[in-house]
Amino acid sequence: MTARRVKSADRRLRFERVALPQLDAVYSAALRLTRNPDDAKDLTQETVLRAFRFFHQFTLGTNCRAWLLTILYNNFRNGYRRGAREQVAATSEAFDQAVEGQSLLPDAARNNPEDLLAARMLGRQIEKALDALPAEFREALLLVDVQELNYQEVAKVLEIPLGTVKSRVSRGRVLMREALRALAAARRKTGS
Repeated sequence: MTARRVKSADRRLRFERVALPQLDAVYSAALRLTRNPDDAKDLTQETVLRAFRFFHQFTLGTNCRAWLLTILYNNFRNGYRRGAREQVAATSEAFDQAVEGQSLLPDAARNNPEDLLAARMLGRQIEKALDALPAEFREALLLVDVQELNYQEVAKVLEIPLGTVKSRVSRGRVLMREALRALAAARRKTGS
């Protein structure tokens, strides 16, 4: 075996050992960004291919998930976001209106008590509230609270200052709390 093949095989083995265990986290983030399983798979695949291609730039011993999520977000910004079909709230007022509108929509599950599971409904309401967040708040919240990255890692992933990350996470949490309170109040009024 030539030295080049040995080096290539070694790189592949290191990549498989370090990067591939992070695929679930990468796909989860891709799904939250694209809101479509097929697009999320495509975005994940593109991320893995790019990560393998540039794996020589990864510093072993650092947070591989943060590195992969940086690639994912860059891929998303460069291509997938342009094709986004859903509109995201641009301001907190628009977000509040979207969440309120979603909470007032009739739900077919309310007509069938057997389908009405409290946990499932709450999960859907949280998803709706999270999806209605302006993108910059949603991205920061997902990376900190779901992907469990620290603020410095999120700043690198999103390519924004550390203070901006802290501000977005704080404001995003406030918006989520307000939205969930409004949803809870609406549910109490309707008796469901």
